[in-house]
Amino acid sequence: MKAKLAALIHLSKMTCTLLAIFCVLVIGVVFIGLDNAPGIILGWLATTVLLTELTRRWRKVRNFLILGFASFIGAILLSFIYQVVVYPLAGILGGDAALQSRALDVFHEAISLLILFGTPVGMFIGVVGAVTLVILRLIALLSKKSVSSGT
Repeated sequence: MKAKLAALIHLSKMTCTLLAIFCVLVIGVVFIGLDNAPGIILGWLATTVLLTELTRRWRKVRNFLILGFASFIGAILLSFIYQVVVYPLAGILGGDAALQSRALDVFHEAISLLILFGTPVGMFIGVVGAVTLVILRLIALLSKKSVSSGT
């Protein structure tokens, strides 16, 4: 049991490094704030580091393409759900008081931040990961052909 728990908790040096960088960037975002360009850039960098940690073991181009496409569609769906479903439903159920409530403001901020940071970074990581894997596979294929043609 102890061995299973130790294997579950064990983190590689790369994972610890990326998580430490992520924490430093998040602390920077907290101190700088998200109401200016440096704060948003730090937020994008933090999201990129976190998403890099989550995807660095992926070896299929398909996974990265799905990530990029899902990020794009997710932003559209989240915007649709907020504008067409949640906002009118809050107005119908609670009236004007619900539309100006703190809960709806928190929901709006959460959805906005998820779209702001998740969509561009997810699309970026998806495209860059797919292109990188395709290039690496082409290089491996070309080097394999040049070795076999010379023998």
